[in-house]
Order: sequence, then C-alpha cells, then structure tokens
Amino acid sequence: RNILKQASRVALADGWGGSMLATELQDILFGTPYPGRGEVNMGVLKKDEVNIIVHGHEPILSEMIAVASQFPELIAEAKKVGANGITVAGTCCTANELLMRHGIPIAGNFLNQELVIATGAIEMMAVDVQCIMQGLGQVAKHYHTKLITTADKARMAGVEHVAMDEATALDTAKRLVRMAIDNFKNRGEVTIPTQKQKAVG
Repeated sequence: RNILKQASRVALADGWGGSMLATELQDILFGTPYPGRGEVNMGVLKKDEVNIIVHGHEPILSEMIAVASQFPELIAEAKKVGANGITVAGTCCTANELLMRHGIPIAGNFLNQELVIATGAIEMMAVDVQCIMQGLGQVAKHYHTKLITTADKARMAGVEHVAMDEATALDTAKRLVRMAIDNFKNRGEVTIPTQKQKAVG
C-alpha cells in the first residue's frame, strides 16, 4: 500500500507538475492558445503547393516550420520549382497546437498518418518524439515523401535525421523547408481526397 501511494505521488508530481510547467513555458514562448478556427482532413493539402506535414508533440519543431514557411525568400524558392506556395499542415497532437494558435489546418490524426503520405502530395513529414508510427518509414519509401526525424532520442532506422536544436531552431526549420521545396520536383501521382471540414481547436 505504501509503495503504491508513493508511486502515485511521484507520478502526479512528475507527470502533472511537469506538464503544467511545460504548458506555462510554452504559452510564454508561443502565445496562449484560444479557440482557433481552421480546417480538418486531407482535403487541406494543395496539389499545386509544397506540402509539409509536422507531426509529434514538441512545439518547437512545428512552430519554427510554420514561421519559416512564411518567409518571402522561401516562398519565392517554391515558385521557382513550379509550386504556387508552401502549405504546412499537422497530424496528431502538434496539429491541434498549430490550429489553436495560428489557424494552420489539420491533415489527419494519429490513425491516418500513413494515409496522409499515401496521397503522394507530401514533400516532407517532419516528426519529433511521440505518436510516430514506426511503419511510416516503410510507407514513405513507396512515395517521394522525405520522412525526417528531428529528436535525437527518437530516431528511426533507415530514416534521415536532422537534429532540432532549440538554440538554432529557426535555421533548422529553414533547412527543412528548403529540403521539402527541393523534393517537389520528385512528385509522382497525386490523389488528394476532397473532403475537409471546418473545425475549432
């Protein structure tokens, strides 16, 4: 009984306490979330744009890619390779972070992360630490999609790794966006479902 009690106390202190601290710091860095309006489902992907999917739980990755994708020089680079712009969308938990802070659309949830790649329209899926299906590497090999891991503690065999260092996160994000732009020319057949829905995150 005592061991169970102490284990529960430690779990609450670490899990709940750590979560609350992380949430406070995240709100300071990226802004307090509010009910954000946006769109959900694979219909948010654009056939004529460079599509980047951010996936995971650590907000530094998704926030910095969202910022970098709006830089005029990177949009100009995308247009040079024949795209009309850059679309960033999320899957799983980090997607909701972007929706409620910036209105960035959600392409899918945990269950259809592989199907998002199977549209053939994803130039890059950048992942970090959690909820990443290990089968994504095998799925990506059948399409032109670059699957990139960014967390040193969550690398995947046979998948390219680009470390996301907090001190140089924006530079890393720009590098990732450029890699996605360069990959646009390698697209094969694209099948994007038309369904999308309004949502509030």
